[in-house]
Amino acid sequence: MMKAFRKKALSAALLATMVSALPLLAATGAYAQSSKAQSAWTQSYSRLVAFGDSLSDNGNLYTATGQPTSPPYNKRYTNDQVWAEYLTGGLQGWYTATSYTSGSIDLAWGGARSDTASNSNGPIPGTPTQIGYYAAHGGTFGANDVASLWIGANDIFQGLPAAAASPANATTIMTGVAGAAAGNAGTQTGQLATAGAKTILVLNLPDLGSTPQFSGSATTLAIATYSSTVFNTALDANLKAQAAAHPGTNIIEVDINSAFHVILANPQAFGISNSTQACVLVTACVTGGLSAQNSYLFWDTVHPTETGHKLIANLAAQYLYTPTLASGVGMIADETYETRRANQALLADELHGVHGSEGDNRWFVSAVGDEAARNSTVSEQATIGGATTAVSVKAYDYNLSGFHAGAVHTAGGDLSVGVAMTALHGDAKAFMVSANPTDVSFDLGLDWRTGGHFVSLSGGAGFASFGDFRRATLFGPVTEQRNEVKAQSVSAALQGGFDHAMGNWVVTPLLRLSYVDAKMSGFSELGPLAAVAYGDRDVNAVSGAAELRAAGHVSDTVSVDAVLGYEAVLSGKEADLKGQLINNTALPFADSMGKVGSPGVLVGLGVGMKLAKFDLKASYRGTFGSQSQRDQGAMLTLSKAF
Repeated sequence: MMKAFRKKALSAALLATMVSALPLLAATGAYAQSSKAQSAWTQSYSRLVAFGDSLSDNGNLYTATGQPTSPPYNKRYTNDQVWAEYLTGGLQGWYTATSYTSGSIDLAWGGARSDTASNSNGPIPGTPTQIGYYAAHGGTFGANDVASLWIGANDIFQGLPAAAASPANATTIMTGVAGAAAGNAGTQTGQLATAGAKTILVLNLPDLGSTPQFSGSATTLAIATYSSTVFNTALDANLKAQAAAHPGTNIIEVDINSAFHVILANPQAFGISNSTQACVLVTACVTGGLSAQNSYLFWDTVHPTETGHKLIANLAAQYLYTPTLASGVGMIADETYETRRANQALLADELHGVHGSEGDNRWFVSAVGDEAARNSTVSEQATIGGATTAVSVKAYDYNLSGFHAGAVHTAGGDLSVGVAMTALHGDAKAFMVSANPTDVSFDLGLDWRTGGHFVSLSGGAGFASFGDFRRATLFGPVTEQRNEVKAQSVSAALQGGFDHAMGNWVVTPLLRLSYVDAKMSGFSELGPLAAVAYGDRDVNAVSGAAELRAAGHVSDTVSVDAVLGYEAVLSGKEADLKGQLINNTALPFADSMGKVGSPGVLVGLGVGMKLAKFDLKASYRGTFGSQSQRDQGAMLTLSKAF
């Protein structure tokens, strides 16, 4: 039985003509690990304690009985190792354990039932005996230990002959058998929780009717499929009850059944060429070496090959490490925040550039390119019990292009009013996540000045839609998806300064205080395995900036402007990314996203040219913070006085 698993170019045509100034200030980080601590809540597990049957047995039955015959078996019911060994890198066994409180340990037995009844191989220790044996030898569970339980198949196998002998009562018989086994598994999960296990992986059964053992006959296929379906339904109900009784225990259901059907629907996508036959019954396979053997899904009529077990290990890891693997979803609120921060500055620049110049009333339209990225740190653990490694990944990395258009009108000698709309579309990615964002923003601004002094007030809102959302998994080509994820943002900014004329040049020192708030709307992923439902997530910050600007004419028709400054977050909040596995008893999680990173050094350059009654300007603006944080934008603007 089983269940197998496992640009960058900035819209840079505009940037090609720009020459950027060198930053004079060093950016400072706002977080111990990264500029925007998008480091997920660290998941580090000390060891695995495995209970179950031949699907998890790493050689206990073989040591006691010499079964299964090896070769062709590998002292386990497969051609190599079992999933628990791949998940941990190796476990002690029933007869080889030197400690029951440290190091991973495998107490599963081939042929084990969910009760203490014997099977055809004799008095094999069932899971109640395995759990009792562990406790009797001083076995305990630390806070970071993981227990696993995969049981129930042998109960069904041994019930099927009675069902076959009484076809009229077959479903009734197997309902009782499968239901009892699921009840036992639920009770044992509760026992492990009571014994102190804080994290428990419980694996359900694959569709037994689709295994080579039962798929050859419509009758056996139907009753085997029925039995495993009853078991899985009852197991889910029992685990829900245990989760309610043990609210402090993370009981994680690993959906082997759904994964099995995903593989059978497209085995080639998982590197499997044969998903219907048992390798040991095909001479060319069993004698063909690991490469040939592992092109099969099944080793014998009910057990997976190495390929299958590795997929199971990957699936278990996907469920277990979901909080870490989902952390890239924080990108959605982060990208929305950064886009609003960049867009709010566009209208303020137009207000300052137009007010007081010839033709105070002006419309403008711009082609816009924007790209931004920031690194974050994710803590990864390759195997249970292995070292936890801090890995640098992308908190977000996006490229957008579109247009910015609006008008500035002088309402009086001292006051100008501006309105603008910005529409951008592109691609975005982060750790395990990708999407295609579309952002539409609206801004309104006021600029008041007397003499050379000025004060500007602006506000705006953005509405973002992240299309084609995808989150990669550890289970082969399987991805979590969503057609659309929505986000919203608002901002306000107050800036003031003084224009100091120096011949043909104007030098402007400027101070700005701004507030930006962005929110990702909660959503549920659509996917066959380990999909997550997320809550709303908010990012907001108050930032302060100091700039020195200079603008002037180098000829009657050509103007140049430049800016150098620094922007820092004065107060901010990165809300946790909250989520929970859908249709699962696993506890909700909250990933710490750390602190909002400061934009850092700000540089900009613009070159303008008069073309008859129009003005054409190419401009660049970028901020550069620590930990590879950057936001760069380029614009080509056509404007005209009216």
